[in-house]
Amino acid sequence: MPRYFFHVLNHIRTQDDDGVELPDLKAAISEALKDVADIKRQHFVTLDNHAWARWSIEICDEAGAVLLVVPFSEN
Repeated sequence: MPRYFFHVLNHIRTQDDDGVELPDLKAAISEALKDVADIKRQHFVTLDNHAWARWSIEICDEAGAVLLVVPFSEN
C-alpha cells in the first residue's frame, strides 16, 4: 500500500514525517478531511471562520510530490 503524508499549513508548515499507509488517494482524502475536522474541533474557540482560510493540508506521496491541497475553509 502507498504511504501518504499530511502536512498542515497555516503561517507555518507542520511536517508529517511518519505518514499513513492507505489503499489510494480517495482514502487519503478521507483521512485529510478527518484531520481537518479534528483540528477545527480542537481550536474552534480560538479561531473564527476567516482565520481558517489560511489553513490547509497538503497530501503528499512518498516522493514528496503534492497530490492535493485540502483547504480548511471549504470543510
